[in-house]
Amino acid sequence: MDYRSAGVDIDKADGLIGAVKKAAKSTYTPGVLSGVGGFGACFAVPAGYKEPVLVSSTDGVGTKILLARELEDYSGMGFDLLAMNADDVICAGAKPLFFIDYIAVGKLDEKQYLDLIDSMARACRECGVAMIGGETAELPGMYPPGDFDLAGFTVGVVERSRMLDSKNVREGDSVIGLLSSGFHSNGFSLVRKVVETAKLDLRKDYGFGELGKKLLTPTKLYCHILAEMLDEFPGAVRGIAHITGGGIPGNLNRALPGNLDARIDTASWETPAEMKFIVEQGGIAKDESYKVFNMGIGMGLICDSSKEQEISGFLRKKGAENRVIGKTVPGNGKIVLV
Repeated sequence: MDYRSAGVDIDKADGLIGAVKKAAKSTYTPGVLSGVGGFGACFAVPAGYKEPVLVSSTDGVGTKILLARELEDYSGMGFDLLAMNADDVICAGAKPLFFIDYIAVGKLDEKQYLDLIDSMARACRECGVAMIGGETAELPGMYPPGDFDLAGFTVGVVERSRMLDSKNVREGDSVIGLLSSGFHSNGFSLVRKVVETAKLDLRKDYGFGELGKKLLTPTKLYCHILAEMLDEFPGAVRGIAHITGGGIPGNLNRALPGNLDARIDTASWETPAEMKFIVEQGGIAKDESYKVFNMGIGMGLICDSSKEQEISGFLRKKGAENRVIGKTVPGNGKIVLV
């Protein structure tokens, strides 16, 4: 009896290390001191900070994985995973520095595994984030062959005096919504339930492209664009909210002080067609849809109203389509959808 007979193939995993190292090295930035291969990856805090504050986040991509597995398309999973972490870190005003992944599988599938690693590396290169380490766990008995789960971890840095804090938000500030690329990585348990109940065909075009492909559209990455924006407009942006699980009401409120509400005009942007379709097919109430899905807004920024047009134009030039979607008004820290 040996480890392989128990379901764990160490030799196969070791044979893939070379490909993993190559992918990781393609993402390395000057701060990387040691990366994949050691017991712990090392990264130098960038020079120039007087009081550097490290900001961390960890998250996964949820049951979107099950759709990826069904359609055998893992090309966007790395973007989903990095976004769920790096785009959280930027909400504190911190520039993401490095990323670490955790992949748990029932039985290591070489193609599936390398597709995931390649996707993560491509996402990291897009954002200038170093993929410096990770862990792959083969867990027979815990996951059936073909099943897997993903988790990511990101650390960023911000000057203490430039940390974003809800106490700096003022009455009359503008809310800018950055358009999402689709469902991103949230609400897929409900999406899958709708697909099952309404007997939808993932490979059918319902008027907006093949349904499965639209559902698997990778999460839009914002962190690198927002990091540039914060440098370009110091002090003008007072809050950032990543619109993930909980939707606009459950995330934008986290960037508000207790004495202000954000009044959001839901007619100021267009909800993606595939999102409208799922809401309609599932008979999902408006309030519920806004609590579960991003409804077309992937990030919310609260900024000085006198700078809203400059900031909006800057973001658009950098590839982040956006709309001015609301204002802050007296209240008690809630989101008012109108």
